[in-house]
Amino acid sequence: MNLKVREALLYTGVNLSATIVDYIIFLTLIHVFGWPILQSVISYSIATIVNYGLTRTLVFRHGLSPKSEHRRFLEFLATNAVGLLITAIVIWMTVHEMSLKPFVGKTISVLICFVTLYYVRTQIVFGKDPDAESTGSP
Repeated sequence: MNLKVREALLYTGVNLSATIVDYIIFLTLIHVFGWPILQSVISYSIATIVNYGLTRTLVFRHGLSPKSEHRRFLEFLATNAVGLLITAIVIWMTVHEMSLKPFVGKTISVLICFVTLYYVRTQIVFGKDPDAESTGSP
């Protein structure tokens, strides 16, 4: 299978897994404690860490750039902030400006974020080591 297709499929699976973790933690904490905004922040934060770990070890594990793990994680967090901003803008536009249902706006934002963040993460966060590509190393 083509490496890019394999990466995209693994990336999809990892993101679905992180989304499931997010919802399970969120719904559990809401049931036990209430306070949906706080529980949303907690569940999103935990899912982000799970997403990073799975993405790094399962999706982009070959030919990583020589960046430090700390830098790579901070870049990953920055991409999540970008995704959150994109989500807010798309939902505002679709729900408030276009009068679409919130579910439709959320779905559109998820699709846009998925594609955008995949591209940004392949190019910046988990960019390949140029030396590995030029020498033909995996």
